[in-house]
Amino acid sequence: MAKGFKDFPPAAQVGILALGALLVVGLSDYYKVYPLLDQRAKLEEDVKKLAADNKRDQAFEQEQTQYRIKIAQLQTQLETQRLLLPDTESLDEFMTMVFKKAAEAGIHVRTFLPQPIAPRDYYVEAPFRVHLDGTYWGLRNYFDQLAKEQRIVSVTSITIGGPMGGGMGAYTVSSNETVGADCVLVTYFNKTATPTAGTTAKK
Repeated sequence: MAKGFKDFPPAAQVGILALGALLVVGLSDYYKVYPLLDQRAKLEEDVKKLAADNKRDQAFEQEQTQYRIKIAQLQTQLETQRLLLPDTESLDEFMTMVFKKAAEAGIHVRTFLPQPIAPRDYYVEAPFRVHLDGTYWGLRNYFDQLAKEQRIVSVTSITIGGPMGGGMGAYTVSSNETVGADCVLVTYFNKTATPTAGTTAKK
């Protein structure tokens, strides 16, 4: 027959009461602790996400720093190049330099015609159609000297032939002149400079 609680020995009654108390406390703790465990799990997920975001942000900051350094370097290069460009056309000085270097290289400048200027984003191109004659090595030395000038000079559209290939006016070709060349010399100046009428002459 089933016994009532009072029928159990005193020691068993104490055990049953203790076990019941433990169950009550355990269930109470479970319902209190479980939400905290769930909250902790969510917080851990948030921490992991924030850590990943922070790592990504750090990588972006490093890239941003590298980009800023690169931009600063390019800006410095641009300013350096702009310093090599005169603020005015200074075409008289340019012509003097062209003819002086030609004489030093043993080259004759037979044609020197200004062409229409070509504005660019930050500078202006001033081209000149030129006919030269002399020796092959003299011509090579001439172009090499132009390349070493502080003022930037480009040589384009080069065609090489005999010394009688062109030029303006009457001139005598000596026996040691073996090469004639047509080319375009291009000089540059800052866009803030005001072009003169000489650089807009027709071809």
